[in-house]
Amino acid sequence: LVPRVVGMSIPRSSDMKAWSIFVLAHFKPFSTSHRLLSEHESVEEAFQAYDFSPQSRKVMLNWESVHECEDERD
Repeated sequence: LVPRVVGMSIPRSSDMKAWSIFVLAHFKPFSTSHRLLSEHESVEEAFQAYDFSPQSRKVMLNWESVHECEDERD
């Protein structure tokens, strides 16, 4: 399963800050009353602390595979 993101490109995992916020926004539930980041937490800290499901990890690996295919094509 490789979900296609419409309207923007998927950041590479090598850009840790962009990757972390992108992945958290996709897989960590949040709302106006339940913030994505705690008040004194960095994006990277939130990413490291969050327990991603096996399905979420699979999707993340597939997103990285898309980048690898694009790199090989170029």
